[in-house]
Order: sequence, then structure tokens, then C-alpha cells
Amino acid sequence: MMKRWVFLILWAGIASAAAAQVTLSDCVEKARNNYPQIQELGLIREAEKYDLSTASQSWLPQLTISGKAQYQSKVVEMPFEIPEFKFNLPHDQYSLVGELSQTLWDGGTTASKKRLVSADAQIQSQQVEVSLYSIRQKVENIFLGILLIDKQIAQNEIAIKSLYRNRESVLAGIEHGVSYKSDLSIVDVNILNYKQTISSLNSDRQAYVDMLGRLTGEDLSQAQFVEPPVDLQIDTTTLARPELQLYKAQLEQTRVQRQDLQTNLYPKFNLSLQGGIGRPGLNILKNEFEPYYTVGVKMQWNLGALYSRKNDIRKIAAQKERIEREQETFVFNTMLDVTDRLNEVHKARQVLEQDSEIIRLREDIRQAGEEQYKQGVIMLTDLMDMIDEEFNARVAESLHQVQLIMAICDLKTTLGQ
Repeated sequence: MMKRWVFLILWAGIASAAAAQVTLSDCVEKARNNYPQIQELGLIREAEKYDLSTASQSWLPQLTISGKAQYQSKVVEMPFEIPEFKFNLPHDQYSLVGELSQTLWDGGTTASKKRLVSADAQIQSQQVEVSLYSIRQKVENIFLGILLIDKQIAQNEIAIKSLYRNRESVLAGIEHGVSYKSDLSIVDVNILNYKQTISSLNSDRQAYVDMLGRLTGEDLSQAQFVEPPVDLQIDTTTLARPELQLYKAQLEQTRVQRQDLQTNLYPKFNLSLQGGIGRPGLNILKNEFEPYYTVGVKMQWNLGALYSRKNDIRKIAAQKERIEREQETFVFNTMLDVTDRLNEVHKARQVLEQDSEIIRLREDIRQAGEEQYKQGVIMLTDLMDMIDEEFNARVAESLHQVQLIMAICDLKTTLGQ
């Protein structure tokens, strides 16, 4: 009994997994995470962390060690002699010095460098996001293509059921001598044509599913694809495209660059501690090796930054203006696309609203034709035409349903929603 329950539970789990429902948003998210370029975001963040750590190290004490051995052709000599005092500097001199330097104030250079690193990393990340955004439309086209094929297959199956129902009427007519055997052949040919179409559609569907599986990195062969809801409540006044975040990051970079120019005008102060040994030492009158040390504060003030300051400011201002013009152009062109996409949504909606009435009328015509055929009023070929017309109307409705969903998806994609 226990084995039986285990088997039933496992079978239920397998059946549930085989019929797993997949939504369009799931596929878009999985395709984004599966795309190889997504790894660049992690690498950019990792590189930013290392660069920020390197910039912070400028506040750590810096130790330098230098040594020197040299021979001088001339040395300092006294112009007179002092009794009982010998002044004889060696021509060969040696020194080994270690210097420990600690930054006291860098004029904001380190903080500015960190801001530049973060701004550059943000731009790189947004460039990747812009590139990844293009995956969304690929997934939408494939996903909705699968839905359209599923609807076409379903309509073909409905047509086949209708033909089988009429086939029974033809058989009854043959028995009563009011139908011909050729009528049965006509029905069978039409059934085979619809079955052939279903086989072709299934092959196309498998190709679409395989492509979507490669994009998402998952096996979707047994998945049930859920039709997205028709959402007509869309805010068409607000853009949320990743390109706007890229422009924002680029403008932030120009602001940080402008601040960095200001830090170049400030002096830098360091605390310096030197210790070494040499011959001679600090006392050059003593001809022997001796240790020594010095402690002091150093100031460095590079006034050369003033020479190019005006040109640098103008260059950054020009770069900022170029980015703003590019942003305005992007928003202008995108809103034009939004207007076009919105018109496509309205058109698809109006066409779809008329499909229901067309199908109802075609269904009434087909039902009347079936009765007329049974009564011998019309030929079987006339009835087949009516069935085909009803089928075409249903297929058109399925196409228009997907077209409406696709128009809504295109509109949302254009808006970045």
C-alpha cells in the first residue's frame, strides 16, 4: 500500500511538472538571467569594488626605501686650515633612507576619484541593461508566435470535428441514395488537409518552443503557455526605458568631472618621517657612517591646473549639452513610436470587436448549409465552402487576438513598462 501511495505521489508530481504553466513575464525574466551578457553586471560591480579599494589606499601610510652609492670628483673643502681640526670629506658617499609619508589632506582628490569610479561603473552597468532590454522583444515575438500557432491548431481541430459531423450526414445520405460516394471523398480530403495543416503547425510550434527554450535555458517542451491578459489601462505619458537611466548616469559623470576639476586647485599636505644611515650623515663634517631622521610636513600645490581649467570646463559643458540633446532626441522619437503603437492597439481592438459578430454569422450560415445539404438544396462543395469560411473567420479572430496582445506588448516595451 505504501509503495502504491509513493507511486501516485510521484506520478502526480510528474504530471504537474509536465503541465507547468509558463507566463510571458517568466520567460522574459529567465531569458534575461540566462543571457551570457548578464554576467558583465557582476564583473562591473566587482571591478568597481577593487577600484574603490585602490582609491582608499591613498590614505594609508606610504613607505619608500631608497639607497645611493656615488663617487664625487669634487667635495667641499675648507678655504683655510684650522689648527688641530681636519676636514676631509670622502669622494665616495653612501646612504640608505626610508621615508614614511601620511596624507593629512588631499584636497578631496580621493573622494573625487571614488565618485568618478562609481559614475563610470554606473554607466557601464546601464549600457549592459540597454543591451539586455532588446531580449524582451525577442521573447515576446516567440512567445506570442507559440500562442498564435496554438490558436490555429485549436481552430483546425474544430474544423475537423465539424467535418466529421458532416461526414456522418454524407454516409447517411449515401445509404438513402441522396448523396454520392464522391461527396464522402471530398469530406475526407478536407479532413486530411486540415490534419496536414495541424502537422505543419506542430512542427513550427516545436521550432518556436526550442528557440524559447534556448533563450530561457529551460526545457519547455511540456510547458503550457499562458495567454497574457489584455490590459488597456496603460500610462502613455511616462517613459521608463533603460536608455533614460544611461543618460542620467552620463550626466552624473559630467557633474563629478566638474567637481574633480575643483579638487585639482587645492594644495596637498603630507606628514613625512625619514630615517636612514649614510656617510656622511646630516653632519657633513663628520666622515663616518651615522644614522639620522627627519620629521616634517610637506605641502604640494600644483598651480599648473589653472592653465587648462577654462578649456576643461568648456569641454565638460559641451559634453553635458551633447548628452542632453541626445536624451531629448531619444524621448522625442520614442514618443512618436508610442503614438504609432497606441494607434495599432486601437486598430487591433476595433477589428477584434467585429470578429465575434462575423463568426456568429458564419456559424449560422454553416448550420443552415448543413440543413440545406441534408435536404438536397445545395451541393456538398457549397457546404465545404461555408465550413471553410467559418474556419477562416475563427482563424482571423485568433490572429487578431494575438495581434492585440502583441500591440499592447510592443507599446509597453516602447514605454519601458
